[in-house]
Amino acid sequence: MIKKQFQNSLGVEFRKLRKRTRLTQATVAITAGISLPAIRKLERGLGNLATWTKALDALGWSLRGRNLPAGNSIGRQVAILRKRQNLSQRSLAAMAGITQPTVIALEVRNSGRLSSLNAILTVLGAGPVLSPAGENPSFYTHAGNSSAHEAWATPTWILDRLYSVFDHFDLDPCSSSKDRRIARVKARAYFTAEDDGLSLPWSGTVFLNPPYGRELRFWTAKARTEFELGNAKTVIALVPARTDTGWWHNDIAGKASIFFLKGRLPFPSALIVWGLSAEKAPLLKSAIPEGWSP
Repeated sequence: MIKKQFQNSLGVEFRKLRKRTRLTQATVAITAGISLPAIRKLERGLGNLATWTKALDALGWSLRGRNLPAGNSIGRQVAILRKRQNLSQRSLAAMAGITQPTVIALEVRNSGRLSSLNAILTVLGAGPVLSPAGENPSFYTHAGNSSAHEAWATPTWILDRLYSVFDHFDLDPCSSSKDRRIARVKARAYFTAEDDGLSLPWSGTVFLNPPYGRELRFWTAKARTEFELGNAKTVIALVPARTDTGWWHNDIAGKASIFFLKGRLPFPSALIVWGLSAEKAPLLKSAIPEGWSP
């Protein structure tokens, strides 16, 4: 079963474009030679890729994405994007909550269910958008998703200690690169500024070093929300220790575990963990003995 956190963005895009082009569901069904119930299923993000492709081809619509590469099929595009992110088919399947044969069927035969494609594109941070053929949609990039400045890069010693506790990270939503060879954080998937990690669902164990400007409050709210919704199992964030701010009291105090770090990085900082298990808590304290937890 596809994980609930992967909202049906493909269905939403289909419905949005149909309304923008002032087409009724009945007109779309007749034009595409597809039943009306099938069109309604597509607008809910359901149905199969064969029906989806047939509808798009008949209507002259194209599927684009913020970082979706060119390709002669959506399966080929997914394969290229997956390889760019150094993900195996098995890893991608696990992150999307589907089976490895489902990923293979999509990449090799361009077949499967629309809900599976939606989950895969979300995990890969593709930012799917539908538009009429020949139209170049403008992709929105959130100004806050830019923590690449080296002054705020996560110190290697902190990451090494966190790896010893959490084994691996499934996602870095504020990465400066999708290339695992040069990305500072070792994660299975990365969202960069082009992906807008604030608008995408998170999953698994997440490490977050957000931008430290006025946008910081959006990231702490996102981290808390993704954990509370059950999308992310654990979120570990490195943030300034600004206990006088609204975001600290709204998203952290009483809602997450706090580890104040000794010294300045380059200012007083803290590790915040939403979803710290009883098993991991003593391990984290041992890994960072110079830290202090209230």
